[in-house]
Amino acid sequence: MLNFRKLKQDFSSSVLKEGKELFEKENGISAKIIYLDSGTIRLAAKVQGTFENTYECEFEIDRNESAAVDSNCDCTYTYDCQHIAALIFYLEKHLNKIVVNYSKETDDPLEKLEEEEKEELQKTIEEAVTKEKERYGHAFQKEILAEYIQAAKVLGSSPFFLPEDPLEEDHAQLAVIFIGNDLEIFTAENPIQIQLVLRLPSRSKPLSLPNLKAFIDAVKYHEPIKISGKKYLFTPRSFSSNEWEILKLIADHAKFYGSPEEKYLRVAELDKEILGAILAKSYEFVTGSSPPLGRIKESLPLPSLYCGNLEEPVCFATIPAKIEFEIDTIETPAPTMLLKPMIVLDDINVSPGEGILFESTRPGIIYQNTYYRFLDKIHRIHLREIKAFEHCTIPEPLFGTFIENGMPVLRSYATVKNPGKIKKIVTLPYVEPLKAKCKMHYLNGELEASFYFLYGDAEVPAAFSELKYNHLSLFETKDGILARNLVEEKKLLEAIFQDFVYNETEGLFKVKSEKKIVEFMTEIIPKYSDRVDFDCPENLSEQFIYDETSFELRLKEGKMISHYEVDFKVNGYLEGVAVDRLWECLAANKTYLELSSQNAASKRGKGGKLPRILVLDLEKLGPIVQLFDEIGIKTLSTHRSSSPLWSLTTLTPDQFKGLPVKFSLSSKLREIQKQMMGDKPMHASEIPSQINASLRNYQIEGVKWLERIRTMYLGGILADDMGLGKTVQAITAITQAMREDKRSLSLVVCPTSLVYNWKEEFSKFNPSLKVLVVDGVPQTRKKLIKSAKEDDVLITSYNLLQKDIETYEEYTFNYVILDEAQHIKNRGTRNAKSVKQIRATHKLILTGTPIENSLEELWSLFDFLMPGLLSSYDRFVEKYIRNCGVYSSQEVTNLENLRKKIGPFILRRMKEDVLDDLPPVSEIVYHCHLSDEQKKLYQSYAASAKEELSRLVQKEGFDKVQIHVLATLTRLKQICCHPAIFAKEAVEEGDSAKYDMLIELLLSLIESGHKTVIFSQYTRMLSIMRDDLQTRGIKFSYLDGSSKNRIQIVNKFNESSEIPVFLVSLKAGGSGLNLVGADTVIHYDMWWNPAVENQATDRVHRIGQTRSVSSYKLITLDTIEEKILSLQNRKKELVKKVVSCDDEAYTKLTWEEVLELLQV
Repeated sequence: MLNFRKLKQDFSSSVLKEGKELFEKENGISAKIIYLDSGTIRLAAKVQGTFENTYECEFEIDRNESAAVDSNCDCTYTYDCQHIAALIFYLEKHLNKIVVNYSKETDDPLEKLEEEEKEELQKTIEEAVTKEKERYGHAFQKEILAEYIQAAKVLGSSPFFLPEDPLEEDHAQLAVIFIGNDLEIFTAENPIQIQLVLRLPSRSKPLSLPNLKAFIDAVKYHEPIKISGKKYLFTPRSFSSNEWEILKLIADHAKFYGSPEEKYLRVAELDKEILGAILAKSYEFVTGSSPPLGRIKESLPLPSLYCGNLEEPVCFATIPAKIEFEIDTIETPAPTMLLKPMIVLDDINVSPGEGILFESTRPGIIYQNTYYRFLDKIHRIHLREIKAFEHCTIPEPLFGTFIENGMPVLRSYATVKNPGKIKKIVTLPYVEPLKAKCKMHYLNGELEASFYFLYGDAEVPAAFSELKYNHLSLFETKDGILARNLVEEKKLLEAIFQDFVYNETEGLFKVKSEKKIVEFMTEIIPKYSDRVDFDCPENLSEQFIYDETSFELRLKEGKMISHYEVDFKVNGYLEGVAVDRLWECLAANKTYLELSSQNAASKRGKGGKLPRILVLDLEKLGPIVQLFDEIGIKTLSTHRSSSPLWSLTTLTPDQFKGLPVKFSLSSKLREIQKQMMGDKPMHASEIPSQINASLRNYQIEGVKWLERIRTMYLGGILADDMGLGKTVQAITAITQAMREDKRSLSLVVCPTSLVYNWKEEFSKFNPSLKVLVVDGVPQTRKKLIKSAKEDDVLITSYNLLQKDIETYEEYTFNYVILDEAQHIKNRGTRNAKSVKQIRATHKLILTGTPIENSLEELWSLFDFLMPGLLSSYDRFVEKYIRNCGVYSSQEVTNLENLRKKIGPFILRRMKEDVLDDLPPVSEIVYHCHLSDEQKKLYQSYAASAKEELSRLVQKEGFDKVQIHVLATLTRLKQICCHPAIFAKEAVEEGDSAKYDMLIELLLSLIESGHKTVIFSQYTRMLSIMRDDLQTRGIKFSYLDGSSKNRIQIVNKFNESSEIPVFLVSLKAGGSGLNLVGADTVIHYDMWWNPAVENQATDRVHRIGQTRSVSSYKLITLDTIEEKILSLQNRKKELVKKVVSCDDEAYTKLTWEEVLELLQV
């Protein structure tokens, strides 16, 4: 395309040289075509110069002559410069690429050219494209070739792709050689070096390891390693347990050199502590954990450890090391006691400075390359002690201290030599509690303290710099030398001045932190005032006031029975303080309050005064704050108010004994309190005539309890065991409330699966009530809620309540009842938050399990019923939960108080409590609607089946199509159970409303501790249950017609408290089994013969059963199941025909009855 040699002729050789150097810089040039035709090419470029400056150039070339037509550069040379020369070198290599880019970036580069020029330029572009592809292809091939070579090298040596031949595990003896001939030269500045050597069965000579770090890593990761030209495989199993323990210590703690030089790779460094640990490991491997109490002087080699070479093993002594103190006294120039500690090694005495002492858990010493273990009674603290005594002399005034306090300790671990030297010295123990005096000075925000210990009337300064000679004579009395209690002195100083800095020169303890000064005045001084006389300066003490606030609390009945009146008076410095601030003090154990709300710095006076601080007595204040909080007092200020009646549950005059509170409770309010607590009976109404049920005695008591808490405007939890009739008691309570206020509207909130069951229960027990189910699409629900003013009861689910909560806000309900209230036990859930927005005069919770996992759940329930009864969540947690499980006396007291507080508002009866009042079997029916998918499938199949059966009956007659009738009705029953057993499809969550209802019921039963047998006639349905229970982690037993070892399966269920569920095929287990281990039966699907169901129930309710039995029947509304149940109740003759002893009873149905069952 261009003759670049000709183009370069216009440039000098020096410019071309510089241009080539610039071209060869990486990413130094970029260029593009700005004009191109058959005779001319013009380019714009950016060229990076020698000093990183970038220059802009333009260069125009006559393509036919390969000559420069025009050039321009913004450098100082303007044209024919090194930057244009660099551009020529760049074009020589990349021109084709630039032409290709130009053709792509320009819409139509040939548009303005003549036809002849177009052809020529088109040919130029095509040639450029071809050459660029070839160039790219060559470059691409080079790249591929380079990648291939690199990958081949990796694959050729990689164990992942070319695994080596498996190696057998080698075994070896490990030898650790301490470099040098004397272990005692070891110091912190001169750490000891080690080498590792292996003795192998296959080698006659020891194998020295050239790289310690590589060897240890190979052992740790079970990798082969090449040593002296041969590969080995060592693992932890290659060595003895002692050798492996030593290797681990070296691997974890040794210092390996980073230098690649061989002499450094061969060695590693150990510090003193690790050396001691290695010696101890080897010693214990030979002797066990204790030193051998031998009497024969003997040194034996420690395995694996050598000094200098393999010919010099490190040895251990068979006789343990001991400590000995030699005592001597001198009389002139003054009586003095000399202590000389020695370490006894066999029959040699050495000073503590000789050898190497190892202050480890099992202390020892190395002396002359022999390791000695100390006697068991000698610990690492004793080794430190003998070092301190090595150069210590004791003057006469401290004789008493040493003999009375030090000698007993010394004799416990050491031998005392020459004890007769001190027998003549008369000493006196100081038996009085240690007292002290603290003198303080406060100036410019800094507190200084000097401290003195009191021995009788004498003051001994704590600071040694303040000690005078005359102080020493204080301990020399006519009766003997008095012992000074130095240990107690040290403990007292550390406790009192823990936040101070000690100035040894001045002998003063100092602190400047305002916070620390306040803590010292409010915490330390009150705590130690019985032992220390604190002399506090007036300019500091005047800033601290010790609280003596007193209170008057008078309670009397209010105008409404739901509240009582509070008359509260405060006398003292706590006037106006928020109870929350005091709670914070109690939680943080903070013993003071700043009376000023301003910043402390703004309150300083000229003398650097602190703000006024109120010092609190937390021991008295704690119970006061809790009591005031419970009755709703938020601020400690004189006022009158009213509080809800429920806050009186645990309030008694006895609680204020010993507290600065003058308390009184009016006699009438005391009577009301007794009624609330159930200690005094109230008038009870008769059971309303509208209730269509004969209530049992315990149910009547439950209704009375509900009336009592309703009359006093209290909330409550009816927590009866499942099957005891909580629903009928609640319906009776609503009916009574309607009698008291006929215009009232009540709301029942329950799980989705129980919504229509509640409607059926209302129809059963009080059909006179107008009950409306809030269901459907959002617009429908909103319309139902707004038009409900003429109704008596609304029923909705927790899920729909969340979505409709704004629509409910216009109502204040008479009753709000929450069924299965575990749905709000987590205070943070939308369920809990939405129900707590509902306004109601009376609130009731129904649950068989008021506490499932923790007390937090209880707080959430009462936060709905009576917000504030259990205080705020954080305070509740702090008091009852945070330390739960500690079982301290305070913990037991707190939980007992909690029980008393909530006791009046929870009624719980278990079946065993009311066994005599129960029927043999409690029969309970649960209802639900089909899910949307079920409903579509059911209606479609029922309609087509009805049409098909009608055609068959018309053609062949009803008597001849009985088998088709039976199949059709069975298929409808299957749809009611679960669409998956009808269509044999995969199970999807939410497909079956009945199954959702079963799981809801079953979980409640398990939580309540019941054992349940579930019967179904469809093994496919049982299989779905089995898979779901396994997924949920619920243990169960299973029995169908194919099961073997039936007796073992039954016995295991009856005897195990860990198996709460038994899945049984109705045909396989409906008779012949004894399931008295259960107390609950669930009939998942309807059997045509109730006698078969009763027979199945009798597997649980039979001789040997000691508990009441509940039998649940699950029915889908507006389906064949409901119609069969209705027919059974309405027409006994039809029962005899439809519900026969076997399925042949279908032949006794009339065609009209079949059509009724198929009606949708």
